[in-house]
Amino acid sequence: MARDLTAGMQSALVAGTVRPTLIGRLDIVSDPVVAWTGPGIFAPTGTDDAALNGQTFLPVAPFIKMSNILEDQSIGGPVTLTLAGHDLDEILLRQVVRDKRAWRGKPAYLWLGLLNSNEYSVIADPVRIKTGVIINMIVTRTKDEHTIAVAIDRDLGNARSAPFRWVDHTRLFPSDTFSTFVRKLANKPSGLTSSDVSGPGITSGQDWRSFAGYGSYYGGYYY
Repeated sequence: MARDLTAGMQSALVAGTVRPTLIGRLDIVSDPVVAWTGPGIFAPTGTDDAALNGQTFLPVAPFIKMSNILEDQSIGGPVTLTLAGHDLDEILLRQVVRDKRAWRGKPAYLWLGLLNSNEYSVIADPVRIKTGVIINMIVTRTKDEHTIAVAIDRDLGNARSAPFRWVDHTRLFPSDTFSTFVRKLANKPSGLTSSDVSGPGITSGQDWRSFAGYGSYYGGYYY
């Protein structure tokens, strides 16, 4: 794994005992996961990674597993994080999983850190091993435990730059009633078509939605 490692990291990797720790950040809307597998709380500052600085990582070991990291000349293959526990709120988890707006396409980061010989502090600086977006979440329940598997990959679906829709404006700016009014008007049986009203560039009887490039159309409705 060829990376720009600090001198401290390089020395730790060739030591007789290597003490790795996984550091993760999942930017889930309203409930981000910022955790690591080391002891206590990890709050890094002053590193060269802006996504790492200023975060407060809470300990989750041994309740997390990670699939192998596969690297290529680009960003590498997908990675799956599995969080397990005996008292996970299954109903709440399923609500989060089903509401894909909260996590699909949201940024996700993974770092590899090394603990010092007393296994109490992190050797400067952790190295980022995965940068991507959340592409899937699956909840599994067995007799003894519940797990949630989070898949991270590159933004193959262009989720982070998807077209902005009228419904997105309503969700992001709930106090602005204009987009709500326009969306409801567009979804009326008669839509925005008028036989006696015209304007610049709009002929009488033309569907205004086609003139305005009106969002996305699916199932008879505009979004």
